[in-house]
Amino acid sequence: MQALRTARLVLDSPRESDIPAVFQACSDPDVLRWIPLPEPYTRQNAEFFVRSYSPHGLASGRFTVWAVREGETRPLVGVVEVRRDEAPGSASVGCWLTPAARRRGVMTEALTAVCAHALDPEGLGFERLHWEYLPGNEVSRHLAESVGFDFAGVEPHTVDFRDEQREALTGVLSRDRLGG
Repeated sequence: MQALRTARLVLDSPRESDIPAVFQACSDPDVLRWIPLPEPYTRQNAEFFVRSYSPHGLASGRFTVWAVREGETRPLVGVVEVRRDEAPGSASVGCWLTPAARRRGVMTEALTAVCAHALDPEGLGFERLHWEYLPGNEVSRHLAESVGFDFAGVEPHTVDFRDEQREALTGVLSRDRLGG
């Protein structure tokens, strides 16, 4: 996995030292409200996540996961994931951020870098990306729209969210729309 850098962020692989931050962030009620993680989220879940997506982890080529850091040696403050879809040239993007890093533009900067890399023919080479969110999570929609995801004319669809059927909406981002 290629590390990415922005003006103030480093996006790289999760590390063993990230386990406490992953555990704390994924136990946060706001994260659990919108992301279908195991609930309760345990330290073992955090260990599995970090070890699966670390540079020598067991994750398949279907997922690429970046730890978001505010500097090379700083702790993880969030995660951005790109998951290859079944349709050729297509992937889905998701993310979460620790409470302390919210409302400072960190995820907008990280997501912009990851989407640019994912759509770059010299990067991951996808033709289009999808962003799915649950109605009511307007922060998620606003974040996606700020990067260029388009939700115009999107019809709600049903998703399985921890064994419960929930309504969701999906936006699309293609190479020509990156950056809004």
